Amino acid sequence: MLAEIDLMIRGAVIGISVLTFAILASNARTRRKSLSLGAISLALAGEMTRASGIGPVWSPDAIDPAVLLSHFMPLALTWFVLDLFLEPPERREAGRVFYPFASVLVMMCFEPFQAPKVQVPLTLLLFIGLAYVVMRSAQDDLVENRRSFRVVFILMIMLFGITKTITGTLFTPETQPVWLPTSFAATILAFEIVFGYWALRPGGSLWSSDETPRPRTTPEATDLVDTHLLAQIDSAMEHELWRREGLTIGEMADELRVPEHRLRNAINRDLGYRNFPAFVNGYRIAAAKAALAAPENAQKTILEIAYDVGFASLGPFNKAFRAMTGTSPRDYRRSALDDTSIPA
Repeated sequence: MLAEIDLMIRGAVIGISVLTFAILASNARTRRKSLSLGAISLALAGEMTRASGIGPVWSPDAIDPAVLLSHFMPLALTWFVLDLFLEPPERREAGRVFYPFASVLVMMCFEPFQAPKVQVPLTLLLFIGLAYVVMRSAQDDLVENRRSFRVVFILMIMLFGITKTITGTLFTPETQPVWLPTSFAATILAFEIVFGYWALRPGGSLWSSDETPRPRTTPEATDLVDTHLLAQIDSAMEHELWRREGLTIGEMADELRVPEHRLRNAINRDLGYRNFPAFVNGYRIAAAKAALAAPENAQKTILEIAYDVGFASLGPFNKAFRAMTGTSPRDYRRSALDDTSIPA
């Protein structure tokens, strides 16, 4: 009886993941970001096929490809998490650390690199690292659907990932309880159902493509626009609230005397920004460009200009400036002033 239940659960895991991917891939708005979900679907199919319970019903020729696909799960999971929760600048920065780390874990799944005593703690470290990145980015996330979902996601990835890693050290495939693989498959199935609900529900933006700020919607265009709050936002920015170092959305909400969730909604829905730093940095970088191009600021250092526009240090300023302009502050200044003697 357990074997039949196990087989149905594993088949449902494969079927639901493929179906969710197919639905998201068929929509132009979500197609690009659905690719990481496709990678997860392939790795899951391999994992569900190779594990005990479903394995015996497949021909031996099908097991080897399944094992190969399952080896890429660390890399697929990393891609999925960074693609889902982070915006492009943060994604690129985090990827410089996590993608090489996950690639090493993938290599360790193959002979002759297998080293379980090393692989297990490294896998656990990957789960903890991804969970940390997801939570760290929560405060600045303006996409309410995604912001709410990350709490569910963190609980699932921590509970499942850490439990599976620990049990992997306690049992071998031959000594593990017969119900253990089935329980893991059931947990994955439950998570897929939750994810499918959040990703596919009408009006949801959990899995929408990266958006750029869009032109201001006029009040005549829609009754949903919070015109009064947008006027407050405009006024605050005209009075250079963005120059405040370390400005958070909570502080801005306090300044405007509005609920934080209402401010988040206005900046995301009405202005098209998906995270708060991108919104604030738009003003800061515009001011920095004007300052760097002004001859009267020729003797000001780039660090001084970074401080003037609200950045706490040079590193974040350089990253934000390059992300928005495609060049460094120094090169932008030299190009604007046509003078290579300008101080850094």
